Amino acid sequence: MDADLGRECNPTLPVGWAFELRLHRDTAGDFIGTGLLRLRGVDMCYLTLASLDNERAEALRRIKSRVETWLDEWHSR
Repeated sequence: MDADLGRECNPTLPVGWAFELRLHRDTAGDFIGTGLLRLRGVDMCYLTLASLDNERAEALRRIKSRVETWLDEWHSR
């Protein structure tokens, strides 16, 4: 998966975790994409990211929030 992270999307990742992102625009002009969270090279979660925003910076901020929320939930289990 291609990395498409900007400085706005720099999720805080625990040691051993990596995040990859691929973004594009839908027909309405909003950013959508897919993300992949890996733990020490093992795929842990594929994220389908829809209805983010039509501004790249805001879309990346929303992705950061979703990734960090997922990680918080995963670590609470």
